Formats: sequence, structure tokens, C-alpha cells
Amino acid sequence: MDTLEWSDALALDLPQMDDTHREFVDQLAVVQAAPDTQLAGAWRALIEHTEAHFGQEDRWMRDTRFASGNCHATQHLVVLQVM
Repeated sequence: MDTLEWSDALALDLPQMDDTHREFVDQLAVVQAAPDTQLAGAWRALIEHTEAHFGQEDRWMRDTRFASGNCHATQHLVVLQVM
């Protein structure tokens, strides 16, 4: 599997979101590199990070009244279900 690497192409120029997205990329790399004995813990940490990340984004979208027709919060739910 290809490893996702942070690049300027992923940046949104929103420091808090970019920092969280960098952390996600770093956590994903830990999962991909984890030996079998550490995989479950690394995966759990990625899921916990992603739940917190998505929760924060959902709060920001709600607080700023981000496009009411936006499906991004639904995309968050789908990703978490897959994880």
C-alpha cells in the first residue's frame, strides 16, 4: 500500500486544520509501519485521533453554520464506520 505523505497540496491554509491533518498522516504512517504485535494499539490510536479530529471539524462546521447542505459531516460518519 502506498504511504500517504504530507505535502503542501494537502494544506488548507487553516493552521488548526492543517496541524490536525498532519497528525492524521503521521498516525496513519505509524499504523502502516507497525509490526503485527503493535498493530492493534496503533490502529486504536488512529481511530481515537480520527474521532477527535472529526468531532472538532463537525463542531467548527456547526458553529460557523458551514453550508447547511454540506455532506462533510456524513462523510466523517462513513469513514469512522469503515475504520
